[in-house]
Amino acid sequence: MFVAVADPFLSPAALRQPAATIGPRAQRTVGRILDATREVFLDRGYAGTTVDEIARVADVSRASFYTYFPSKREVLLAVGETAASESLAVMERLAGAGSTRVGLRAWVEEYFAVLDVHGAFAFAWTQAAQEDDEIRAAGMKRHLGMCRTFGVALAATARRTNERPELVGLVASSMLERSWNYCRLYSGTVARDDVVDQAAGALWALARQR
Repeated sequence: MFVAVADPFLSPAALRQPAATIGPRAQRTVGRILDATREVFLDRGYAGTTVDEIARVADVSRASFYTYFPSKREVLLAVGETAASESLAVMERLAGAGSTRVGLRAWVEEYFAVLDVHGAFAFAWTQAAQEDDEIRAAGMKRHLGMCRTFGVALAATARRTNERPELVGLVASSMLERSWNYCRLYSGTVARDDVVDQAAGALWALARQR
């Protein structure tokens, strides 16, 4: 039932997902498990999440969970693969979208929309990486690669280059992730539109080294 996924968040041996050839019913079950994992991670973090809680929220049995994912660690990596690919796709659009203030603000809104779905993974992975050296070592390599893509694209919005784009991307992505999370935590007190405005302004200045 388990097969390695091409270009996973970690090495192929570290990640297993259901085969693409499973039927529609099984695919729906996997989808519910992944959605439930994101929801529980967002509420409880990685350490506070249990397989039983994921199964309860997904409305599947514990046995059904283990049919597709042998552990909480494996479902974290499966969630991370989707999060990484969708985040990278948005980052790659930054260079073309962010050359104007209006375009950059719209891009930040798009990135926040991705975080609405996948932001839970960023925080769950950080927790897991503190406990699991393999997750940290392998995930760090891909994460810094994504940060480099982000840094290069951000500099390109100002027609510049940067000697250490991975550092710029690390700072920028961290700022966006934390800002998005505080919007969620402080809902009703902090307006999301205002945070998007400030985040876009910070990226504009960072791209131009101001």
